Amino acid sequence: MNLIQLSPRFYAAFLLCLTAACGSSSDDTPPEGSGGGSSGTSGATSSSASGGASSSASGGASSSASGDTSSSTSTGTPDDTPEFPDTPRGELLEELWTSSRAGKFRFGYENAITWGLYDPGTKQLVSTNGWFSSMAGAASRGERGWSSDAGATVGENPGLFGVSLDAMVFDPVPWNRRDVTADAAAYMLEQPGGMVAVDWHTPPCNYDVSTSDFADAIETPLATLTVDGQSVPIHAQGGGTPFYAETYYSRSLGSSADIPENLKCICKIANDVPIEQGTHAGISARDWLVAHAKYVAQFFREHGLDGKPIVLRPFHEHTGGWFWWGQPYWNCQALLDDDQAVTGPAAYSAAYRTFAEAVRSEPGMENVIFAYSTDKVRKLSDSEVTPAEAKVRDPESLSRDMLRARLVEELSELGAAYESPPQEAIAALEDEGQPPSALLEAYYLEAYPGDDLIDILGIDLYYPYERAASPADLEDMKAMASAVAAIGAAKGKPHALTETGTYRLHLLHRVGKLAAGASLTLYPADHVSKWHDTLFDESLRTDFLANYGLGSAGAVTLSSAEVTSLFPDAGRGALTEDWYNTHLLDLAKSAGVAYALTWQTYYDGSDFDNKAVYYYVPFPGHPEADNFRRFADDPAVCFGATACQ
Repeated sequence: MNLIQLSPRFYAAFLLCLTAACGSSSDDTPPEGSGGGSSGTSGATSSSASGGASSSASGGASSSASGDTSSSTSTGTPDDTPEFPDTPRGELLEELWTSSRAGKFRFGYENAITWGLYDPGTKQLVSTNGWFSSMAGAASRGERGWSSDAGATVGENPGLFGVSLDAMVFDPVPWNRRDVTADAAAYMLEQPGGMVAVDWHTPPCNYDVSTSDFADAIETPLATLTVDGQSVPIHAQGGGTPFYAETYYSRSLGSSADIPENLKCICKIANDVPIEQGTHAGISARDWLVAHAKYVAQFFREHGLDGKPIVLRPFHEHTGGWFWWGQPYWNCQALLDDDQAVTGPAAYSAAYRTFAEAVRSEPGMENVIFAYSTDKVRKLSDSEVTPAEAKVRDPESLSRDMLRARLVEELSELGAAYESPPQEAIAALEDEGQPPSALLEAYYLEAYPGDDLIDILGIDLYYPYERAASPADLEDMKAMASAVAAIGAAKGKPHALTETGTYRLHLLHRVGKLAAGASLTLYPADHVSKWHDTLFDESLRTDFLANYGLGSAGAVTLSSAEVTSLFPDAGRGALTEDWYNTHLLDLAKSAGVAYALTWQTYYDGSDFDNKAVYYYVPFPGHPEADNFRRFADDPAVCFGATACQ
């Protein structure tokens, strides 16, 4: 078959014409305003993009929205209140819809009441593992109330608890965290207005548990389930980051034979192809995923979480290339060497549906709420950094991103990467200001699994680490979130910031402690060396060192002049950037989101003031604590569980 190749600019113009930018709607009536939180987006634009674009890209999956499983029914007029089912699931969706239309949103963060670093009793910082034992573990046993770092700062715990399946359902049994985390979820759901949002960082289908650093803790299966006559052992996930796409990428791809097996997992699931490597070799990839879905349901039933309206968000941030399920790895016809294979966005949609349908078909899972969430749907316009700002980048993050970029480049050279037409069209317009919302909406919906499965529309919007958040960032974030809002209004579905955050809280803490004129060692030599050595290509290593102004792997230090250039008030006490009020609050209000979830805390308990530590909410005594309290007190923020009721 000969296919006509459209240039990105032609594709953009063609799509905009289809979505009423040519001056008329499909029924010759004038486009209506979109309502909701979006700005400058027409109802016809969102309706057309969310209907036509998604059904053609995802193989028509979204056209099947009907029946009792649908989250709502809507006339398509954005200001109409959808009819939600009279079930716990429908009740929560209606609450989210109603509160967001009233200008209110829920707030929470990942592992809020299970992971922390601030002990309110001693007023000291402790390791996250120690905090889990002394705070969450004790709460699970009924020895104290549930608590959180945010609660210590504000005075009450957030009413939204985020958690990953890998930190609860698939956590190793010897670590003694599964039951505590499940108790935390159950506690939150018992609170009037309490909400639990679950993600999943799953290892790929080819994962070999014997290679894990924690193999002894996970080699015994949690269970063995039978799917289509095949016995599928279910193992705990054992920590680490095997879910990253570059995990098995240790040399250049000379041919298709060199493509790592993990990058074929989405395609193998979508096409029901056997796994060739790892613990589950010989088992159908589809059956592998279905078995894991069934085990999730089994765990929920065993821990009293069945029948509850839990938000489940599998295969998130698929528009990026960092997870094995990401967009570059959808060219199934090339990856499987099968010109009849389900491929492209339809493969992702099929994999998502496989998991979601398997969960929903299990007893007690009828109230599970499924969320769909992309990462950013455009590059930030304020993307340049100074040499000093470039040094702030964590060597791990830089090394991983360099490997991923090379991996995708090599896949493209082999003709084995999926290249998204709407993404390319957006990139072609990036020098011309904000891309039209219709184009952002089309990209957002490119792999949409369907209205009959999806209840909540989400987008993950993290801010840069190297530099302070800028006004341009805020406008870009608003445009992306508003595109999702327009789709939600047209489909009658709540929309959310399913993940967001700033990485800079600890950097501000560290700089605020500097004396005037002091330098700042950002990363020690051993950390830099580890991630330098991970790069197998000498040219990548050279570029890595150049980012930090280094001739060889060593400590990364900001000179006194560089500190002053980045933080003019350094040496004068506490520093703040007030991201929560100047960015998150404005963004959430503007887009009319139903909730916003930031990420988790993790601290190993050592040398807090002298190394990178990541946490996303401030603890008491942190320079941003007062600003965070002001954010929590804003009338738009439903901080506690009952605040939105």
